[in-house]
Amino acid sequence: MITLGELANSELDLMGAMTDEELLGALEAASQQERKTFIRRIKQPRPASGRSDSRSEFERRLHLLPKEIQQGLANKTLQAVDAAYYVTKSVSSNKIIKMLKDDDNKTVGISNISSAKLEKGNIMLLSGIVLLASVGIAKAEEGKYELLPEILRNGEFEFKANGTTLVPLTSNEVFDSQGTTRQKGLYKLDNPKIIYDQQAMELNIEWGANAPENTFIKVVLHGTAVTKY
Repeated sequence: MITLGELANSELDLMGAMTDEELLGALEAASQQERKTFIRRIKQPRPASGRSDSRSEFERRLHLLPKEIQQGLANKTLQAVDAAYYVTKSVSSNKIIKMLKDDDNKTVGISNISSAKLEKGNIMLLSGIVLLASVGIAKAEEGKYELLPEILRNGEFEFKANGTTLVPLTSNEVFDSQGTTRQKGLYKLDNPKIIYDQQAMELNIEWGANAPENTFIKVVLHGTAVTKY
């Protein structure tokens, strides 16, 4: 069970992960000094509500994480960190691509995900997807990736994980950040989704006409992930 000391000293707001009974139990088991520290912590001015950054969204979903992950965050054997998982693939002369496949391997400049799964214990809250393209290059790692050209924007994508569809078929136009303050190619999710470890992911993209020769697509999954200290 998460202790009052762990609650007070955590960089995350862990109370949302506890039931009323668990919180009362932690209060009863705590020393007077631990209670004082806890009271000082909760009396501190808190950031304005309504934030929608990835960290805040992650804290609001702590109760959905496995108990062992909650405990690891509390005792600081685990930490929440910014994450960006990417995969790059050729789409030359194609109209469809499966960006995440079970035979993928980590290769610098190509991908930092293996087998289309997060590693054991590495749970992630997906808050946004970036999709970019590079045309006229021989190798994926040599490209400068820019906004999707029109031929690729004229299509759709879907994202699956945890055995279900997390983002249903959606127009590729959502990645056109031109004229906005968004990060280049970012589609920010209004409803961030938890991706559990060791669960197969799929990101499938389709467009209307064959892509030009020497065209590569890069997808980046942005969010907050759990990892070891």
